[in-house]
Amino acid sequence: MRYFLTENPKYGNLMRSVGIVIVALTSLLLNSPGKIFAYPHHIPLERMNSTVIPPYAIEAAAASTINKDTVKPVGEELSTGKVSKDDFKKKALAKIKEFQNCLVILCDKKAANEAQDNAVDQASSLFIDGAIIEVSSVHSDEKKHLKVRDFLEKLRALRYERVIITFSHVDYISNIRKGSDGKYYGVVSFEQTFRAFTDGRLVYEDETKKTTEVQLVVYERNLRGNAIQQWDVLLSDVEVLGTKTPKQ
Repeated sequence: MRYFLTENPKYGNLMRSVGIVIVALTSLLLNSPGKIFAYPHHIPLERMNSTVIPPYAIEAAAASTINKDTVKPVGEELSTGKVSKDDFKKKALAKIKEFQNCLVILCDKKAANEAQDNAVDQASSLFIDGAIIEVSSVHSDEKKHLKVRDFLEKLRALRYERVIITFSHVDYISNIRKGSDGKYYGVVSFEQTFRAFTDGRLVYEDETKKTTEVQLVVYERNLRGNAIQQWDVLLSDVEVLGTKTPKQ
């Protein structure tokens, strides 16, 4: 093989050219004062032959990763004075209102599928992981327990011609308290009236008093390399206190 490559006149010129290229590259590597940058792993193979990544672009990408906007939960509570009880209450009541608006969209039989999909996602994001919603009926004393997304999907799939859901008397029934885990909690109560129609006739209605626990959540946001502590309120389990037929 060696004889074939070096002595065969057909390949002599080729090998000499290869040797010159190798010498030139070796000299460049040994004498270059800069860094040697590799291609990032995410560049597709089919683009390797036509794409040249300048060193400063790779360094900028690394810096971008370091300063990426991220969110992570933190175990500590906010220091006193950063969040007042009034702030906590206002935020909690705003979350309840947002949840109720999502339910109205899910009960609207004329709402587009995309709008209802968004309502399910939005309502689910208002709750802590694993939260449970109780449901009840005037026809039974039994209370069923559903995960938040399951509850939303069942409400969306109700086979009535029209559903009207309204809310009233939204208020706190207990003061904000600090739990044994160091987090702050509160309880919000509200009344929900549900009416279902078929062929233009009212076929079912109930009035339910409910409570939901709300939780102050503290998290740390990394914004352009700066750690910023922020807070939010999430809803927890929704409990049924009582269900009755509304007065006419």
